[in-house]
Amino acid sequence: MRPLSAVDAIAPAWNHTRRLLIAPRSWRLLLKISAVAFFANVGGGSFSSPYPGRDHLPGLSPAISASLFAVLLVIGGIASLIALALFYLGSRLQFVLFEIVLRRDTTVAPIWRRYGRATWYWMGLKLAFFAIALLCIAPLLIPIILHLIHAFGSGASMEPQNFAGFFLAIFGFGLAIFAVLIVIGAGYTLLHDFGLPFMALEGTSLTETVRRVVSLVRAEPGQMFLYLVMRVLLAFAGALIFEMALFFGLLIALIPLGGLGVVLWAVLHHAGTGGHVLMIAGWVVLGIILFVLLVGAVIMALGYLHTFLQAYALYFLGGRYPLVGQYLEPLLPPPMYAYPGVPPGDYSGHYPPAQPAEAPPSPAQEPDSNPEPDSNT
Repeated sequence: MRPLSAVDAIAPAWNHTRRLLIAPRSWRLLLKISAVAFFANVGGGSFSSPYPGRDHLPGLSPAISASLFAVLLVIGGIASLIALALFYLGSRLQFVLFEIVLRRDTTVAPIWRRYGRATWYWMGLKLAFFAIALLCIAPLLIPIILHLIHAFGSGASMEPQNFAGFFLAIFGFGLAIFAVLIVIGAGYTLLHDFGLPFMALEGTSLTETVRRVVSLVRAEPGQMFLYLVMRVLLAFAGALIFEMALFFGLLIALIPLGGLGVVLWAVLHHAGTGGHVLMIAGWVVLGIILFVLLVGAVIMALGYLHTFLQAYALYFLGGRYPLVGQYLEPLLPPPMYAYPGVPPGDYSGHYPPAQPAEAPPSPAQEPDSNPEPDSNT
């Protein structure tokens, strides 16, 4: 597969996504793959947990404050467990989505079972990335935060010159946070789009995965920057289009459901208490139907978008990573260890051993057409 630029990879990625999700004309298949893509991106990123920042609340007794603090700790612990579960679920589904888009294999369960151990390495790599990113930006952000805290706590008068300096400090802090988020987001996007395929197909170690991603960036920094820009633009444009489609779809769904609600009101609002109960129960059922339709539409719309972005990443990487390119444009059979029946590598930096090729059978000895006469004859 020839290397594609960040712009040239858009069209084949869109066609690939359409063939995968739309061409089968199965809404169940569309919903299943879209759900995989949706939860892979919802739960596959970072997580956070609430942290109460004071010993007691003002105006409350110590006992009540301690009780509220304990309740907050319990809620924070439950939220942390849920976030960890979603983080694991999303990380594992990222492997599933990768294989579905790469090989167009829609059997989720076998792919899910194959990447149990790989998920922990992938989670560790992402956590290490975010931890290193926080350590790198701490020397920049801590002095700014301390300066803002000192400005708030000093109680300085808001004279014009002080107000202007305070506003500039806030504005600079906002710009610094925005720049940091852009850098971290770009790094995570490169790690997800280009690092995960190495771990999935070859079982590369954490350091080897990072080294290969860095090598790709160093080899083509201009194309990598253009890829990041195009990916952001495609995600923004796709989200905007799907939001408009959801809005008009919601309006269309409201026509029959709203009509049924009006019919219920017209028939039952004079029917006494029993009629009112039936009317409210009918409205609740219609509301549940509308909510289910809305959730399904959101999952399918965002799932389609994330599936397309995954295909876009693979088509951009395919010409630069032959194992991916052989699946997208199969001219030769893929490597044996990338087949679905064979598990990934041992994730220790050792690749699966290559199978030695069998030597071709030697041709049979042909009789000499002009044999030399025997000296004894």
